[in-house]
Amino acid sequence: MSLVEKLHHYVATMKSDFEGSLDLLADDVVWINLLPEHVPFGGTYRGKAEVVDFFTQMAGAFEIGDYPWDQFEYIESGNELVVVGYEKDGKAIPTGKVFDLHFVWVVRFNDEGKLCYLREHNDTAAIGDAFKS
Repeated sequence: MSLVEKLHHYVATMKSDFEGSLDLLADDVVWINLLPEHVPFGGTYRGKAEVVDFFTQMAGAFEIGDYPWDQFEYIESGNELVVVGYEKDGKAIPTGKVFDLHFVWVVRFNDEGKLCYLREHNDTAAIGDAFKS
């Protein structure tokens, strides 16, 4: 399975079976999503419990939009995948603002094929504006 397929499998599993998706993460997973201070779910999360916390915070503040995967750019090297893409029609729940969020993700899988690192480089201006009243 290619790294792109592994990432798509993880995202699909997360949407359909969040608890089951945790089995696809390494125990020492690191998830980084640095965002403006007023966006409630930005930060660095280490380990599965903190990643669950990240998604719990995000679920209370943000409705995930659509990912047009076939329009993304993918660069694979070893166990690392770089994804250049965007999320269409995400929604900031506190303000009701809908917006597209362009991003670059750096994703790593360990030798067992589990996601062990994901750093999101998001358009912080777009998400910051969406969360401003």
